Amino acid sequence: MLEEKIKLNFYPLVTQQFEFKVWRKPYNIELKSTIQNLHRNTLPIDYHSTEKRSEYWISFEPIEGFEEFTCKQDFNNPLTLGYLHYATAKKTSDTLSNNEYVPEDGFRKRVFFILREHVSGKESIWIEPFFLSPAHKFGFLMDFKFIKNPAVPFSRDIQRLSLSLDNAFRSNRNFYIDRFQKILEFSKFRERIFPMLSNTGIELNISNNLEELPVQSLNSKKYTFGNEGTDSSQFKGISSFGPLEHISSQVLFAYIYKNSDKDYVNDLKSALRGDSYGVAFKGLQKVFGLKVEAEYDIIISDVLKVNLEHAVSEIIRIKSENKDALVLPIFIEDENDENAYYTMKYLFLKQRIPLQVVTVQLLKKREQFKWAASNIALQIFAKLGGKPWKVVPAYSKSIIFGIGQSHQEEDDKIVKYFAYSVCTDSSGIYKKINVLGRSTDKQTYLEQLKNNMILTIKEHMGGEYTQCVLHIPFKIKMEELASISEAINSLSGIANSMNFIVLRINVHNKFFGYANTNSLIPYEGSYILINNKPKSYLVWFEGLQRLGESVYKRMPGPVHIEFYWNSKILSNEERLNYLQDVLNLSGANWRGFNATSLPVSIYYCELITEFLKKFPQEIDVMEQLMVPWFI
Repeated sequence: MLEEKIKLNFYPLVTQQFEFKVWRKPYNIELKSTIQNLHRNTLPIDYHSTEKRSEYWISFEPIEGFEEFTCKQDFNNPLTLGYLHYATAKKTSDTLSNNEYVPEDGFRKRVFFILREHVSGKESIWIEPFFLSPAHKFGFLMDFKFIKNPAVPFSRDIQRLSLSLDNAFRSNRNFYIDRFQKILEFSKFRERIFPMLSNTGIELNISNNLEELPVQSLNSKKYTFGNEGTDSSQFKGISSFGPLEHISSQVLFAYIYKNSDKDYVNDLKSALRGDSYGVAFKGLQKVFGLKVEAEYDIIISDVLKVNLEHAVSEIIRIKSENKDALVLPIFIEDENDENAYYTMKYLFLKQRIPLQVVTVQLLKKREQFKWAASNIALQIFAKLGGKPWKVVPAYSKSIIFGIGQSHQEEDDKIVKYFAYSVCTDSSGIYKKINVLGRSTDKQTYLEQLKNNMILTIKEHMGGEYTQCVLHIPFKIKMEELASISEAINSLSGIANSMNFIVLRINVHNKFFGYANTNSLIPYEGSYILINNKPKSYLVWFEGLQRLGESVYKRMPGPVHIEFYWNSKILSNEERLNYLQDVLNLSGANWRGFNATSLPVSIYYCELITEFLKKFPQEIDVMEQLMVPWFI
C-alpha cells in the first residue's frame, strides 16, 4: 500500500545550496532612523567560521560605510527568506507592468500576481518565501486570493469569485479543485519571474511540483451522552441516549416579536414541541427531556430601543412572578437589523438572562428551517443550563483556557485593551469566562493580564486536573504572549504535579494542502508536520470520511497548530494527544449538530469578541453567567 501524502502549497527551490551578497554594519540602535530597508539580524563574523556570531544592520544593496559579506543560505534562515523576497520583488518590478502585480500585503513578504480583474476586485496568486524545516528546503508558498475592491460592498458574487460559492451560488463542493486550478494559472507569470539570479550569479528556480509530505491521522471524535452512552454522531447519540445532563427546573418561554410575524412564530412553537409537519425534529421534550410549562407572547410594534427595553422589563416581571422557574426569552428578529440583535443581547446579558434569537427569514424558508429547528433547540437547551454531550478526551484531566481579545481602536491605534479567557475542560464542557485585563494603559493591562492569568489557573490547581493547556490565537501580540508566558512560568515552579502547555492555533493561515483523492480533499483528522522547532502541524478538522468520500459542502482548509511552550519535554505521543484534544474540542460546539468544526476554545472566543465589539460598553456580569449565552 502506498504511503499517503499531502501536497503542501509550497514549491521548493531546485537548488538548495546558494549564496548571496549582503552589506552589513555592526548593530547601532541609532542607525535605523537614518537609513531605510535595513534588517537587524545576526551573522557569522567570518565566512569560514560560523560559530562566532554578531548582530548587524544588514542591507541587500550596497551602502557607503557598510562591509560587503557573502552569505550562505543556512547562515540565517529569516535573513535568507528576506533576501528571496527582495530578489522576487525586484525581478517582478523589472519584468512586469504595474497592473500585473501588487507588491506587498502589510508585514508579510508577499507579491500578488493578478490573474484577472473585475469591478468587485482582483483574482490573484500570491507567493511568499518559506523554509520547510522537516524537508530542510527553501522555496515559496503559493496560493489564490481574491482581493476585494474596498469601494464595493460584500456580495454573493464576491463569494463566488473567492471560490466559497460555485457558479450556481451554492456552497462550493469543488473548492479544493478550483483552488488548485488557480495555482496552476501562475504559469502565465512563472517564466517571467523564474529563474532569478542571485547577486552572486546563482540561478534560483522553483520546482515544477508542489512538495509532498507524509500524512498521518488522528482518531475520529467520539461523544458521551446520557447513561454513559457513546456514539460518533451527536444527533444519533442524543436520539438514542438522551442528553448528558437534563434540566430539572421549571421552564418558561417568552416570545418577543412583531404582530406581522405571528404565523411564523407559531411555526417555531410547533417545531419546538415536535408537532410540525415536515420538520426533522421530534421536540424538546422527546429529544432533550425538556418540558415547557408555559409560553408568553410579548408583541412589539417595532425595534426601537424603547420598545426593546419594554420587552426586557416584561421578561423581568415574568421572572419575578416565577422565581423558581427558568425563563428564556426568544426574540424573532429581522436579519437585516443587526442593531436590534446586539441591543437585545446586551440588555438581557445585563440582567444575567441568556437570549435565543431566531431570524424571521429563516422561519420563512421552510426547506432550511426544517433542518435548522434541531439546532435552535440545541442552543435553547444549552442556554438553559443543560449539557447535551461531551467529547471523549485523550487527556481526561486537562483544564483548557482559550484566550480572546476585544481591543478598542481609534485611528488605527489601540485606546483600550481587553482580554478574557473561556474555560472548558478536555471533554468540552463549558465552565466560565474570566476577564484577564482591561485598561486604557498598555503596561497596566499587561500586568493585569499576567496576574489574572495566575489567579485564573490557580482556581483549578490542586484539584482533579493534571494538565493546564492554553489555546492562544496567532494574532495575539508578542507583549501579551510574554505576559502570559511569565504567568505560567511562575506557576510551573510551584505546581510540580501539573503540566503546562501553550498551543498557538491559527484557523486563518497561509497553508493549504491537497490529497491524492478525486476531490483533492484530505480525510478528516489528517495532519502533517510543517515545522520542527517549534513543532507545528497542519490538521484537517473537516474533510472526507473514510467510509464515504461524498462531498456535500465547501470543505475548509487546515488549522495551523504550534507547540509554543511546554513545561516539560514532550514525546511524540504526548504531542499527538494534545492535537487529538484540539480536534475533539471541535465536536464540543453546542451551537448546532455538526456545527462549524473549530475547537470551542477558539470559536467561543471569536463569538464573544464579535459581541463585545458591538456592545455599547463592556459587560461586568459576563463572568457571572455560567451558561454559554453567546452561542
